[in-house]
Amino acid sequence: MTDATNTLHALLDAYLRCPVEAARTELEQALRGYQTDWIRARAGVDAPALPATKPAPAAKPAVPKPRFPIASADLGVLKRLADGWPGTTAEVTRWAWFENRELVVLDPNPAGAGPEVLRLAPLGWAAIGRLPPD
Repeated sequence: MTDATNTLHALLDAYLRCPVEAARTELEQALRGYQTDWIRARAGVDAPALPATKPAPAAKPAVPKPRFPIASADLGVLKRLADGWPGTTAEVTRWAWFENRELVVLDPNPAGAGPEVLRLAPLGWAAIGRLPPD
């Protein structure tokens, strides 16, 4: 990478204070596309044809891992939820901590009454290093 690219990456990291790898990739692809279009527009009619390329498969957007420490007991609860345990706010004592950090979302109790059921949010899945089932 050039010094200008490293400087831009450092500026983005410092300004946004979070991982910006997806934004970097998108910016670099857009810049390459613009440069290619600019060169082709000025190359004239005698320019060789662009090589045929297959479109890249759409990648799932990366969910950044939480930027705060999570106790091992809390990770255990998140893993149990990921494995299908229907934990409720009555059974999980720190459910408000999980919800405030966007690790879980609360769903109404399927029985129609009673405590709400915890379900992992995207950050909760990222915290345990798994992807949500499709």
